[in-house]
Parts: sequence; C-alpha cells; structure tokens
Amino acid sequence: MTTSNGSGLIFVFEESKAKEFVDSLRTKIEKMVVVCATEEISKKLSSPDYRCKTLANYSEYSELQNVMGWMKSWPDTPILKGKSMKELFVYEGISLYWFLQTRFYLHRVRDLIILIQRIKHVLETEKPDKIWVKGSNDARLIISQLEGEHKIAGFELLEQKSQHKVRHKSYQGHPMLKLLLLKIIRGTSLARSQGKGKSENRILVVTEVSNWRRDFDYVLEKYQTKDVIFHDIVRQLADRGFDVTIVDFENRPGQLLRSRSVNKSRQEGFGVPVNPWEKYIGIGMLMKTKNVSKKFADLWQQVQRSDEFAKSLTYENVSIYELVRSDIEDLFKSLKAYAAITLVEASKNLIEAEKPTVVVMHDEYGALQISLINASRIKGIPCVSIQHGLVSEEQISYVHEQEHITGERRELLFPIPDIMCSWSESSRQNLIEIAKFPQSVPVVTGDPRVDYLPAALKKFDRRNIIQKLGIPEDKKIITFATENLPSEEEKLVVAKSIFRAVREIPECHLVIKMHPNEIDVGIYERLATAAGMKGYSILRDINLYELLYASDLVILSYSTVAVEAMRMQKPVISLDLMSLHESVSFIKSRVAIVVNNADDLLTSIQKCLALGPDVQEIVNKAKSFAEQQLGALDGRASERIVSVIMEASQGNQKTPLLGDGNAGK
Repeated sequence: MTTSNGSGLIFVFEESKAKEFVDSLRTKIEKMVVVCATEEISKKLSSPDYRCKTLANYSEYSELQNVMGWMKSWPDTPILKGKSMKELFVYEGISLYWFLQTRFYLHRVRDLIILIQRIKHVLETEKPDKIWVKGSNDARLIISQLEGEHKIAGFELLEQKSQHKVRHKSYQGHPMLKLLLLKIIRGTSLARSQGKGKSENRILVVTEVSNWRRDFDYVLEKYQTKDVIFHDIVRQLADRGFDVTIVDFENRPGQLLRSRSVNKSRQEGFGVPVNPWEKYIGIGMLMKTKNVSKKFADLWQQVQRSDEFAKSLTYENVSIYELVRSDIEDLFKSLKAYAAITLVEASKNLIEAEKPTVVVMHDEYGALQISLINASRIKGIPCVSIQHGLVSEEQISYVHEQEHITGERRELLFPIPDIMCSWSESSRQNLIEIAKFPQSVPVVTGDPRVDYLPAALKKFDRRNIIQKLGIPEDKKIITFATENLPSEEEKLVVAKSIFRAVREIPECHLVIKMHPNEIDVGIYERLATAAGMKGYSILRDINLYELLYASDLVILSYSTVAVEAMRMQKPVISLDLMSLHESVSFIKSRVAIVVNNADDLLTSIQKCLALGPDVQEIVNKAKSFAEQQLGALDGRASERIVSVIMEASQGNQKTPLLGDGNAGK
C-alpha cells in the first residue's frame, strides 16, 4: 500500500483488532482522522497522533425527521405494476404493511438512514483523499455510492454476515415452535367463559397478562392482585349493570405454562368472564391463514424481481436496496407476517362471538389492537382506547400522514380508535397535531394507573419501601429504568456506561427496573458482573411509584418513566450516548439532565445526588412539565373513562367511523 499524499479517513465499526488495524495505517497516511461507531471504541483508539471522533459527533437535529419522512412516504411508493406495498398486501379490509412497519423501522431503516446522514456529514466535513472501513459492509456500500469505489483504499469485515438484521428471534425456529405449542395448549385447555348475554350493554375489554400484578393497595390497605389499567374500570362498569368480558393476550412462555392458575386468579380478581385470545382461533382459521400466506409469498416473489421495488429503496440518491432487501424478505417471511393474518381472522371471530356494543383497549397501535379496531370498524362497533405512553414525534406509531388517517380508501388507512382517552390536554393536542387524529377522537380523562396515587403518596414510607425491596437502608438509591431500545448496540452501551459509573459511588445502591416487555434478565446480570458491580438489584413486577418515591435519582434513555419521576420531583438523567433521541419532549425541553458522553455520567450523577441549586431548579421546572404532560392526579381517571365507555355504548359517541372520507373534516 502506498503512502497517501493527503488526508485519510478511517471508519471503525468493530472493536475486535481495531487498534491493530488503525496502527497499521498510521505511517501510511499524512493526515489521519478516525471515526468510530461508538464512544467505547473511540476511547480505546484515542491517540495524540490523530483525531479520534465518533459518528455521534456528526449528528444533526433533523436526522430523525428525515428518517420519519422517508418511512412515511415509502409505503405509498410504487413497487410493482404501479402499486405500493400498502396496496399490494391488503387482507380483509386492512393493509398488512401496518403490522410490519414498526419492526422494519426500528430495527433497520432508522439506524441505516441515520448512518447515511452521518457518513455524508463526515465526508463533507473531513473531505478525505482516501477512506478505510473496518467492520461494516453497510458503510462501505454507502461510501462507494457517495464517493466512488476509488476512494475506498481498504476494507475489512471480519464477520461475513449482515450486522443489522431485523431482530425477530422470538418468532423463528425452535422458540417459535415452543411459543405456538404453548399458545395451542392455552387455547384448548381453558373453557371459554360466557357473559350474561345483555347484548345492548355488552363491553369487551382487551388487555394483557403483563398488566396483572400483585401489590399493596393503599386505599384498601391490603395486598391485592389486579390489572393495573382495567381493574377499577371493569368493576365500575359491572356495578352499573354492564355485561363485561375480558380477553387477554400473552406471549411470555413462562406465563403461558401457568395459564390455568393465571386465568383462575384473573377471573376471581375481575369478577367477570376472562378468556384467552387463543380461544378464538380454530383449525380452519389456521388452514386459511396458511393458504393466504402462500398467496402473498408468491406475490412477494414478483415484488423482489421488480425494478420499481429496487428503485423505491433509495434515500437522497443513495440506494439502500442491497442493504435492506434481505431484511424485508426475512421480516415478510417471519411469523410476524403470518401472525398478522391470524390476528385479523381471530379478531373477526372474536367480535362475531362476543357481539360487543363497545370494544375497550390500551396500546392501540399494537398488532392485536389494530386487528380488533379493523374488525370492529367493519361491524360499526365503536372502539375506545386508553393512552399508555407519551405521544411523541419520535414514536413511529404516533406519526402519520393525513391521508393515512382520513383518506378515502378505508382498506389503506392506519386503524385508529374512535375515542382515545388521553392523559392530558397536551397529549390530546399531540394526537391531533402529530398523529393527525380527528379532533373528536382524543378526549382528556387522565391515567387510570395512577388513580390510587393521591391517597398512596400520603402513606408512602421510604423505610418500609426499601425494606420491602431488599435495599440496604444506609444507601442512596439510583434507579436505572431499562427500555426496549431499538438498537441492541445502544442498549449495551447505555447499560455498561451506567454500571461503570455507579460502581465508583459505593454509597449508592443501583436498582435495575426491568421494562415489563423485556424477557432476558440475564443480560443485565452478566453486564453488571463484568463491570464489577457490587450493590445492585434487578426488579421487574414492582410498584413503580414506590420505587420512584424511594429513589434519589433516575437514569434512563427516553422512557415515560422519566416524566413519572419528574412528577415526583426526582432528578432525571437521560443517557443519549448515540445522539438518537434529541426530539423526545423532555430532552428537547431540557427538563432532564442530558448526557451525551459516557465520560460525563459519573460527574452528572454526583451533581444530581448533591441536589445543588442548579439541579433543584431543573427538578422544579421538570415537575411543571410532567404535570402538563401527565395530566390531573385526582384519582378520578377510571370514573371519567367509564363515562366515555357508557356514552359510546348508548350510542351517544359522536365520532364518525373512520374511513368514510368525512372524519376530521
């Protein structure tokens, strides 16, 4: 290799043998800049002999908006004979694309387009004569289109496989068969409970077993097992003479094995019939699903051979076709696509069997929920949804084009509920402005999960709480609220950084609060052990507000837990080490202490624990922000939601059924 007469740019995406790779080029490049995928790699390569930066140093605020814009326009782009993805794969009045978009966006498109934008910024800033790439075929293909192959002087990829595959491990191979078997057992072993048959007042409530928890009831002053969202709502409806049936959904193998005991306790706790979702699936339905899946698989083969398809996968003159086509194919062939068809059929069967006057749910953009909204819409049955997280321009399921919500072609619309019970006026406005919901859809009710909180806050006792959680009384408590982060790389970087920082503060105890939908506890145990952590606990099914009350500091990335902690006047650190979450409301509003560099985390933690005047000022500002986002804390949200359901059941709901071309006009 000849010595470069100008500047050399080295991209390093892989830690293995990175130092040897860079050192081998030091004498061959006159001016050398090293750009690393992560801060962790950058630290190991840092040298006074050359500039070492990270891709995050080249981030721009508009990145996420650009990604979201592309993602929202692509499903309308022709990919075969003038038809779009949305149009080609329609089944029973709904486009199957809506079942696939979130996974495709979060686990491929988002990171890939951000990578393109950052690489473009690096090249425009550094203007290198030669480029070397280690560890990323994606980066090599992008650079070759931006600068030409002649600029790439060296490329090394140790792992000859895609590093950014769509992640759906729980839906393939052995785990998939295990999950299907457990679901079949659950569906066949439990008898379907029947309601009272009052069809004029028949309410169907769809929930998830993950909402079912045992906790101390501060109102009744005793331990109680209940659904944290729907318990009081169902009780109030039953007391008013409504015939309520619960349908629950479960995907965790451990819970599926306990189906009989879980169902029995839920039946007793609710005092109304509780049926597993699997009860509404039959053999005939599965055979039909198989035949439809085969038909769509044949159509997919035609799409793959289409020039329109290849042309559609372009971002700012950079073709991403070679980078994503296998990911789209894997996603399309996965159980995710097969399950979408099954969900549509099961939802039709569910609505037909239960004949509800109103369907009530939360997580209105999940696959199960949009299937039920679609089935209800066909029958003209109103759907009421309850907000379950912050409405943000970073959430793809809350960012829509107007024509995706109120367009003329009903089968291409993203299904939304007829009424959305939002936490606050701020959330209501976000649903109208960001999600493009018609103004009549969102109504302000408050959050039913915190109805007990006003009374509980008067009785919370920090000493009792930490004893119950098994935390030493002489320690300050730092809570790390984990999340289902889209990037596995970011998840590891965040956890490692927190463990390394907190281990330096022996007077603190770290509580790792697991996200309800995370299954692998072991990953945090392994990372904590590797980091040399001593005082820590890993907790899952606990009372979040008790933990927040007892905590001295909360650390996370962008979870709604941040705003809950702010309401309870706790300092919050938002760890955005890859500069991916600038558009999150509490980061943008600077009511959290935002840390973009892991080296600054320890100092930020110590500063928050000291709670000086500057931190206290942020905490006070954050409390006002949280109250605006989360709404009233008056213990009456369930009561207001029940009133909304009753009005919808009695035909007083004035929201036009979506898809008639007039909604929102």
